[in-house]
Amino acid sequence: YGMGAVKFRDQLKTFGVELEQDECTRIINVYRDTYPAIKQLWYSAGDALKAIANNQSTPFGREGVLAVEGDKGIRLPNGLYIKYPNIRRQMNPEDGREELVYDTKRGKAVIPNRIYGGKCVENVCQALARIVIGEQMLKIAKKYRVTMTVHDAVGCVVPEDEANEAQQFIESCMRWRPDWAPDL
Repeated sequence: YGMGAVKFRDQLKTFGVELEQDECTRIINVYRDTYPAIKQLWYSAGDALKAIANNQSTPFGREGVLAVEGDKGIRLPNGLYIKYPNIRRQMNPEDGREELVYDTKRGKAVIPNRIYGGKCVENVCQALARIVIGEQMLKIAKKYRVTMTVHDAVGCVVPEDEANEAQQFIESCMRWRPDWAPDL
């Protein structure tokens, strides 16, 4: 989600993969050159964050699906918002560049989190996915008891003699697409 070569190299190390910095830079550049629309989406999300910080409203993403509504945040298709409390510009003490931060509560302390276009896109994708699976779970729950969900999976308790029918029903519910994402 928009990480640079240094962070990419550090992330790979957590998986036991060691690459030279030049190779990590090459990989990041190949990805960004291959998928310029994703890079543009990160920039658009960065503009959306700046609009929130400036309490401005602006369209964002696919028309009618998302919108920035000032400091309320990014309005999702279900009417809820992704919020970035007290979003503001500050200077990064490590490199002196301006960055956006917002407040999160951890225990009693309020700690600013860095936010940028790529991370905002990740937040939006997760929020949209949650809306979709939430609607799918409601459809399933009309017939079967939903007991758990993990990312894009739903667990249900069904009578053993209905297992095949239940699987077909649940899979059909999981193929449901919202009006705002007809090509999902």
